[in-house]
Amino acid sequence: MDYRYAKLLSLDAINAVISPAAIFSLVGLWVAWRILIVLYNISPFHPLASFPGPKIAAVSYLYEAYYDWILAGRYGHTIREMHERYGPIVRINPDELHCSDPYFTDEIYAGAGRIRDKWQHQLNIGSTGPMSVTAFSTVPHELARLRKAAMARFFSRKQMLKLESEVLDFAQLTTDKMLRFAGKEAFDVKEAFNCFTADIISQYCFGEPMGFVAQEGWTPNFATWVGSFFKGAYMMRHNAIARKLAQAIPLISDYMGEDAKSAFRQMNVVIPGYVKKALDNPNNGRLFADLVQSKVLPESELSMFRLSGEGFFMMIAGTETTAAIMTVITYWLLAKPALYERLMKDLEGITPWNLKWTELEQRPYMWALIQEALRMMPGVSHRAARIARDEDLAYTSQDGKVQYVIPRGTPIGMTSMINHWDKNLFPNPGEFNPDRWLVDGQPNLKLQKFLIAFGKGSRSCGGEILAYCELYIMVALVAMRIIPRARLYETSLEDITYDHDQVVLQTKKGNISVRIKIE
Repeated sequence: MDYRYAKLLSLDAINAVISPAAIFSLVGLWVAWRILIVLYNISPFHPLASFPGPKIAAVSYLYEAYYDWILAGRYGHTIREMHERYGPIVRINPDELHCSDPYFTDEIYAGAGRIRDKWQHQLNIGSTGPMSVTAFSTVPHELARLRKAAMARFFSRKQMLKLESEVLDFAQLTTDKMLRFAGKEAFDVKEAFNCFTADIISQYCFGEPMGFVAQEGWTPNFATWVGSFFKGAYMMRHNAIARKLAQAIPLISDYMGEDAKSAFRQMNVVIPGYVKKALDNPNNGRLFADLVQSKVLPESELSMFRLSGEGFFMMIAGTETTAAIMTVITYWLLAKPALYERLMKDLEGITPWNLKWTELEQRPYMWALIQEALRMMPGVSHRAARIARDEDLAYTSQDGKVQYVIPRGTPIGMTSMINHWDKNLFPNPGEFNPDRWLVDGQPNLKLQKFLIAFGKGSRSCGGEILAYCELYIMVALVAMRIIPRARLYETSLEDITYDHDQVVLQTKKGNISVRIKIE
């Protein structure tokens, strides 16, 4: 009798909890709580209440989500309009500020001596599986510094000079393959560059290329497989349910669309396979084998899960971004014959068979060409916020008329597609003009400091030096071997022009694309 009585009591308790009245009360409490948050966000009590910006952006994250998720990455345009109306620092969501003053770059993206955390809200774009534990996806400054320092020695200038011969070999193989398309169908040169960059980074990381240059055509390649990763980035940022479901991706990926299935297969199966093979072959395992053997990281940092995440991230970061910059340069070399003539004059005395990265970077016009391409096609086109955890940041505009104190703990960032279009620094910013980088025929290094194509400060891109090595060598080879025999095919300026971003720059048609025919 006691057992049955207790069971009846528990059933009554459950029914009371799930009764319509109880559910209505819970919903009412949740709505009331959300209303209180909204009121607080736009109240004088909020730490960012004194910063200008549209009230609708301060109310909730729905405004940002509308442009980034629903309109597929168009918040950057809206932020630019905010700056035109409100000034150099604006509040773009309840908790984040955005700055359009390039002279404040070194405060936001400070060097190693000052703490700069990342912001989890922005990192949610890649908080899936192994990607969630990479150095890139790490919030706290101290842990990020530990993880980045372990990888930094592999991407030092000294190490990249050792890798130069491999870069040149792959560049020659890629241009050889391009020339074999002579008299055949047109092809997208960006796909060719995707193959080139992916094979270099995979060989360096795992001890073997993934075979993209060696295959018969240019697709599929690594960028083809992970395209859906970028397409879903902002959905992941603004959709907590999707992020939770992503934890079960290995279990449900077989039931997803082919694009998503291939992306998650690369992250959860293919790249871990390459990492394991590298670790099993320490004599040729290259970066990952050396990393584990060096013991510079504690055992907790060397799990297969985390190493696979780093491998997957390096493949993404080392493929798509550099390939896009090469693609833009190829377009302008073909679209502007005068520009090509200037470059070839600058490269006098150099032949395709005696290329040296250190010599190429000393040629002023070559340097200027690459800087201009980085300005118009930065590796990442979405904004990047940093948090000064332990210090307030004092901002004063160049004319001294605008002053703010950004409270410590506040996410504040910049966007390359806004900074790089600053008309005071870059007159006629929509024009591709390498001459803007030269003063009396020599590199304007002061202007270069305003570029944020690879990020800035202690949390900048670790592969920047490798990217430069690839750019100089491949651009020189394309100029000497490909451009004289190539022409643009069904390609216009619109095919490389910024329309929106999905972490990386997108045109109205989607990914940038430059189709060429080899005569």
